[in-house]
Amino acid sequence: MEPSEHLQLPVRLELAPRESGLGFALRALCANGVSFDRGMKWLGLERHRPIDRQTARRIAWALNVDADQWAERVAMRDPGGPGWVRLAGQRFRRQIASNRRYAKLCPQCVREHGVAHVSWLLRATVGCPWHGYSLIWSCQHCGMSIGWDRPDIDICRCGYPFKAVKASPLESGVAAWLCWLESTLCPAAPWAPCGAATERIPSALTHLSIDGAFRVIEAMGLRTGESSSAREALSKCAMPRELGVVIARGLERLHAIEADPENAARYAEGVHHQALVQLAKDYAAEEDYLLAWWLMNAFRSDFDPGGTRAGSRPKGQLPLFLT
Repeated sequence: MEPSEHLQLPVRLELAPRESGLGFALRALCANGVSFDRGMKWLGLERHRPIDRQTARRIAWALNVDADQWAERVAMRDPGGPGWVRLAGQRFRRQIASNRRYAKLCPQCVREHGVAHVSWLLRATVGCPWHGYSLIWSCQHCGMSIGWDRPDIDICRCGYPFKAVKASPLESGVAAWLCWLESTLCPAAPWAPCGAATERIPSALTHLSIDGAFRVIEAMGLRTGESSSAREALSKCAMPRELGVVIARGLERLHAIEADPENAARYAEGVHHQALVQLAKDYAAEEDYLLAWWLMNAFRSDFDPGGTRAGSRPKGQLPLFLT
């Protein structure tokens, strides 16, 4: 194929609700008889790095899709600082929102709707709130990780259809987290999931960015106790199912602290303190910083984030988040 600035895909598709930019690219290329790998070279889209606005407009034109809508569905460079990207109007650390790594999916969703969700690009998305299963990362037939360079949205690179894959049920409590994430990331999309379930996540999280909420939950649930290593725990939760266990544990602990701040002391030895320190130093929204600051003080850490309008020490219920 010629360089993308000289050609446009003749068969035009429409972006579906909740569809990711990479998922649309795969679908559009397939509809026009172009393989994903060949199409990526033609588009000049390097998945290992976020793209800028000019590149997004050029690629969207070649894909024959609205540029502004498509750019919202891929990881874009964030001007606010290095290491940050924008996706669906939200700020994320690059390791949490990646164009390269996350080709995970819900096999039932891709069979029913034929699209890959934008939320699946997030490390924070470990399952499907519509079907109640963990997302899959590898093919049950060939055992290889799922890649973007596959024949179609619902078919593995080995030619095996994802409909035959048996997925693992979600951990208890994780569905509510996923419902909140989906409704926050794509508030205007139809067929919204399990509305009332979002009321079952800690209320403090609903005031945070998705990036901040996930980093708090992961910090709260990563370690099982004082003897467990954060590095070892991180290495064990690369897959959606294992990370779902961490999210469930983090939600349970934060619920307990929200019910009674005095409970913070009993979880102090099991929290990944350094992750909270990093969040307090580098955050997507001020509310993320404030909750990380409050938790660090509640755990009686040596970390000193400086004075804020939240006060010098935690008092009673979580400040700012319950008003």
